[in-house]
Amino acid sequence: MKIGPKIRRLRKLRGLTIEELAENADLTKGFISQLERDMTVPTVVSLKQLLDVLGVDLATFFSEFSERERHIYIKKDRVVEASKKGYQIESLVPQLKYLEMEPKILNLAPGAKYEVKFEEDEGFGFVVKGRIRLGIEKEERTLNRGECFYIFFDNTIKMENLGSRPAEILLVNY
Repeated sequence: MKIGPKIRRLRKLRGLTIEELAENADLTKGFISQLERDMTVPTVVSLKQLLDVLGVDLATFFSEFSERERHIYIKKDRVVEASKKGYQIESLVPQLKYLEMEPKILNLAPGAKYEVKFEEDEGFGFVVKGRIRLGIEKEERTLNRGECFYIFFDNTIKMENLGSRPAEILLVNY
């Protein structure tokens, strides 16, 4: 059984960053990062500390959940995760337990900017509609509909909609 991905999915489900989970569980950010990638194994004590923060007891964590998870989601199933001036982020597969991937849609209004520090392990983006300026660390490019990007852990992403219509970007975090 892979413990790391289950911890990662629970953390994301609770809306916590690696740093927040580490701080609340009195563990290090590096340990959590390695654990989520199955590069280390927790002691029973550290696993209990993590699960206490995540609100799950040991028995539940190691049991198989009986509820059946869906495979198909339609537009009305989407949940708005964040909505600020100029952008909105929708979860495409909301409230699914133990996500391995986290698909989202970023809607950017004309001229709007979006910036975030990427804390996941890896991610992929695909421009569904529009034209954006994308900056990842020191690299900057203009991307049009049908073009994509890949991002690694601990980078800052900057996007700006260059068009006169809303831009739509598919983001998949792993």
